[in-house]
Amino acid sequence: MDTRAEDTVEEAPPPGWVLNTPTRIHEVWTLPVCLVALAVLIALLGTRFGEVLGAVVCVTCAVVVAAGAVALAVAGRTAYHGQDLRASWRLHVVRVAVGVTTASIVAIGTLVIGLPFGWLFGAVGWVPTMFRFARSVPRIDGLLVAWASVFIAVSCAVLSVAGLTVHGLPERLSAVWIGPGAILAALALVMAVVQFAVAERTPPDRPLSAPDRTAS
Repeated sequence: MDTRAEDTVEEAPPPGWVLNTPTRIHEVWTLPVCLVALAVLIALLGTRFGEVLGAVVCVTCAVVVAAGAVALAVAGRTAYHGQDLRASWRLHVVRVAVGVTTASIVAIGTLVIGLPFGWLFGAVGWVPTMFRFARSVPRIDGLLVAWASVFIAVSCAVLSVAGLTVHGLPERLSAVWIGPGAILAALALVMAVVQFAVAERTPPDRPLSAPDRTAS
């Protein structure tokens, strides 16, 4: 007797942003606590500067990072208690937005005060991740990274022009703004172009509907 295997449809796994929804309470607070610690370190760094510029920039960066920690905590707690697609999607968007904002503000802030190593924070933690998961990340991720890159490119270009044209700047600042600032502006511009292209090729996000389980 001939037997015929029934056609089976393999269920598609849930997207990563669903799997990253907190299911234990400590998962809600891990990232916010790390950001608060980073904000404290940045604020303490500001006290080490004898100039007003360094203190103001560090305090401003610390406030932005702390605000991101609060946003993450609120979104994470909502997703933890809700356990639904809408809350999980909001948490994912908040995570990406806070991540690119933190990387951008640290990169620009450290450049402004003459510490160009800060842009490595974004390069190490953000660029490889975006390229590694380029096939699976939602479209909004690429758009957020692209616009953050535009912000960095414009800010660095402004600093480079200021370093060339503004008289009376300390030599330490002008050298950093002109050299590393111009390099970071070029790299950020390339990243913006790449991520806009990736977002253009990525299907529109459908975060509030269940994953498509129909066979192609």
